Amino acid sequence: FRLYLSDLAAREGARAAKMQSACRKLAAATGGAAVAAVVYSSCRPLRCHEGASGFAQLDKLWATIQARKAEGDSSKSWTARLLKAGPEKCAQKVGEEATEVAIEAACRRHEGVVKESADLLFHLFVLWASMGVEPREVLAELARREGLSGVVEKAARPKS
Repeated sequence: FRLYLSDLAAREGARAAKMQSACRKLAAATGGAAVAAVVYSSCRPLRCHEGASGFAQLDKLWATIQARKAEGDSSKSWTARLLKAGPEKCAQKVGEEATEVAIEAACRRHEGVVKESADLLFHLFVLWASMGVEPREVLAELARREGLSGVVEKAARPKS
């Protein structure tokens, strides 16, 4: 632990020195029990669902779409307009945006992929809202598939 904090202080400077001081105080107050959690949270990599621009942003987007759906004012809201047009129009927009992501990727345009992916996620969420699909249902399906080989999972799907 001390080696980690000393190394961190050498690399990170003043910010780490403050952290080192806080960790020492915390260790003294708790007998060291809480320090492991602080060190773990400070050195592990940030995951995609954490931080200011993580999955919380998708939760906010979903809440906004639900609010627009409840308000239903298509004169002021693109989302309400799409929802009023029905699942067919929402599905069409998802298809358009997915195609735009694919085109940007094929052209190796990073910024284009980022921007078109944001459009795709938005329109996918609107489609879900139009169909009464909740994000938790999609996440549950992802969880069900976790640990399965994609080849095995696909082979297990019903043939149509």
